[in-house]
Amino acid sequence: MSGGNWFLTRKKAFDLRTITVTTSSTVTTYTAKVGTPANDFIVDRVINVTTTAGNDLALTLPNGIFEGQRILINLVVDGGTSTVTVTPATANTTATYALTTAGDYCSLEWMNATEGWAYLSEVTT
Repeated sequence: MSGGNWFLTRKKAFDLRTITVTTSSTVTTYTAKVGTPANDFIVDRVINVTTTAGNDLALTLPNGIFEGQRILINLVVDGGTSTVTVTPATANTTATYALTTAGDYCSLEWMNATEGWAYLSEVTT
């Protein structure tokens, strides 16, 4: 396989693990898929969130299943006065992250059952 094909294949696989969540009056919560049997072994690697005016999102992040597992949560479109609250089940530093403006994000990595999700990077306004 040539290098170009390898990168294209990797990008396509990565895109399969990217999900978009759009808030509405009926969509106000989302639980990330971390690869458990209950999730049919599906992993959300990137979660892009679009909010609509007045519709907050409570995003729950269950414990990871392997050390080094990563997740990136982006607030791509801010529809107004909405907040995306990211709550890891187990976290070693921050209990919640509040994303309120388009461009806000948080990137986390699963350490282990004792340490939980570790903060890698975040931009919040």
